[in-house]
This record gives sequence, structure tokens and C-alpha cells, in this order.
Amino acid sequence: MLRSISFLLFGIAALVLAGCAQNPVTGKQDFVMMSEAQEISLGRQADADVRKQYKVYPNPALQAYVDRVGQKLATHSHRNNLRYRFTVLDSPEINAFALPGGYVYITRGIMAYLNSEAEMAAVLGHEIGHVTARHGVRQQSASQAANLGIQLASILVPELNNQAFHDVSNLLGGALLSGYGREHELESDRLGAQYLARTAYDPQAMIRVVGVLKNQELFDAEIAKQEGREPRRYHGTFATHPDNDTRLQQVVGEAGTLTVENPAENREEYLRQTAGLIFGDSVDEGVVRDNRFMHRDLGITLTFPAEWSVKNLPTQLVAISSNNDAVLQFMLDPKP
Repeated sequence: MLRSISFLLFGIAALVLAGCAQNPVTGKQDFVMMSEAQEISLGRQADADVRKQYKVYPNPALQAYVDRVGQKLATHSHRNNLRYRFTVLDSPEINAFALPGGYVYITRGIMAYLNSEAEMAAVLGHEIGHVTARHGVRQQSASQAANLGIQLASILVPELNNQAFHDVSNLLGGALLSGYGREHELESDRLGAQYLARTAYDPQAMIRVVGVLKNQELFDAEIAKQEGREPRRYHGTFATHPDNDTRLQQVVGEAGTLTVENPAENREEYLRQTAGLIFGDSVDEGVVRDNRFMHRDLGITLTFPAEWSVKNLPTQLVAISSNNDAVLQFMLDPKP
């Protein structure tokens, strides 16, 4: 038994040492289990999945504008060797996210709430921070290591190969992974503020963006009460994303130390570029009003119970009962 445990510890130690690489931001050693080429390949594959779930906003001029701003920020980032790709998604969701390898997305939904180019740059800078600090890669590596560790333990120490061991291991692995979320989001706020300053934007724009998100969150919380649903949250798929009160306090402290002479705001240019931006649901994909789904081109209307949650996605419509005991899903049949 002791010999098996020694082999187990040796295997885990070898796994950790083999997966160490220098963090481009901190200069310290991080645990990663893929090369930069593999990271880019991973991002490329995930990008294809994103484009299946979301439509790209059909405005080439706006796409080019966002890309210009994003490329300026990326040039002053800790990983300016990467080829970054910036894409506006045709979604009313208030969101922005990044994939490993330099793939950055911003929705028209969040752009409608921003008031200047500097604020848009703050959102993009935050997402670039996720890429430069390799948050996605580190999270993926931690997940792989947790799975490999469990497999290694099961092989070398058969006595541990039981359901209770797997339950505890999954619980610990999940805690480890979820613990990264808050740290990573706050680090990206700090990096985003730095990239704003390096690109001659006002770092205070990061503070304003977090304030916008908080105001929208408070507003949606009131609407959610009236509609009997859970409030929507920015990056809501990650339970560990720091709430905006925490983010606001952290960002104020970081951005307050950065100064830029004659910082660019470019409010007029941003308003010109976003003039005519679709707000809310697009009529081309149908709209949801008072739990009624209406699609002009298809000529259909579907009415759901008032307490149900109705989600209109680019390729499907999902309706969920208030106590989650019933789900209706309508899928778009792709053209042959």
C-alpha cells in the first residue's frame, strides 16, 4: 500500500513539473498542460462552436471598428505576439468573453449600454486580460490534471477505486476550478485598466463600465421580480464571477493609480459607429414579449405560462417551467 502511494505521489509530482510554464503577465510559473500552438488550436475549434450558437452581427463597418480598437489594445498587452480576432455577436445578451489563443467576442447587447470608445475598450481590454494571463488554458489544465490524477490513483491504488473516492475527488476538483473564477475576473479588470492606460484611453473607463453593469443588474433584478424569474447577470454562467460591488471596489483602487495625459474618450466616434444598432431581440429571429414568442417571417406565435422562463436563442427556443419540472425546446432545422 505504501509503495503504491509512493508511486502515486511520484506520478502526480511528475505531472505537475511537466506542466509548469512561465506566466506572460506575472513571470511566475503556472501549471499548464498545452503549448501555445495547442492553445491557439483549442481556441480555433471553440470559435467554430461559438459561430454555430451565435450569429455574427451583419455590419462590416462596425466589425472593422471594434477590431481596430481591439488590435490597438492587444499591441500593448503582455502577449502581443498572438493574432487576436475580435467579433461582434448578434445577440441581445449583455456579455463579452474570450477564448484561448486570442479569440475575443462582444455582443451588441452590451455595446448598447456603453457610451464611448473608451468604455468599449475597457470591455475588450478585460477580455484580452483573460487571454494574456492564460485563464482559459490554466482552467483547462487544472481540469485535465484533476481527471488524470483520479485515473492515476485508481490504477496505482486500486483500494481507492470506489464511488466515495470519486465523489470526494470530483468535489475537491470542482472547488479548485470554481475558486479560479473570482481571482481571474479581478485580475482581468486590473490588466484591462493597464492596457487602457498604455493605449492612451482613460483607465477610469473600466470603473464606469462596472458601474453600468451594476446599474443594469439592479434594473433587471426589479424586472425579474415582476416576471417571476431569476435575474440575468453578466458572465452569469460562472457562479464565481465576482459581484459588481466587489469588482467596483477593486477596480477603483487599481485604476486610481494609473494616470494618462489627455486620455482619449472618443464618445462621438463610438456613437457614430453604433448608430442604428439593434437593441433587444431582433425581429429576424423572433421576439419574446410577456412570455409570448412571435416570429414575423415564420408567421407564428407561441404563448407560454406567465411563470415560465423563455429563452430565445439563435438556433433554438427554450421554455422552462418555474419549478424546472418541464422543458420545451424548439430547434431550428438547418437548410440542406
